[in-house]
Amino acid sequence: MEAPKGYPLRDEIVNTYIKTLAMALGSEEEAKKSIYSVSTKYYYAFGCKVSEDMTFKIKSLPNVKRVLPDSYLGHGDNSYGGEPVLDGKVVSYDDKYHSDWIRVQNNDESKGTNHPKEARGKQKKQ
Repeated sequence: MEAPKGYPLRDEIVNTYIKTLAMALGSEEEAKKSIYSVSTKYYYAFGCKVSEDMTFKIKSLPNVKRVLPDSYLGHGDNSYGGEPVLDGKVVSYDDKYHSDWIRVQNNDESKGTNHPKEARGKQKKQ
């Protein structure tokens, strides 16, 4: 998703995700049932269970940057970034859901880079 303007509250960001997905699924209730994770602090995204055909509809919605398959879903591993959504409610933010991202960011800041690919590129050029 595109980053929100200003500094909206987490619940406002999540509500935007629900409303966006509801445009594709037909109702906010269906969207709430479908969403299983959200990211509202370091990046703006949500994970949802939908058919492959539905992804094409979602891609065309306003403020949707891209739709990616969830590579973790098939493996039963959900230890990746994002706050889990259980029964339509977001589980409170916990750094453990972003530990890998935080570690990479801290390493990049100490090296003076902003992105892992930039860090690797600079190392190769030296």
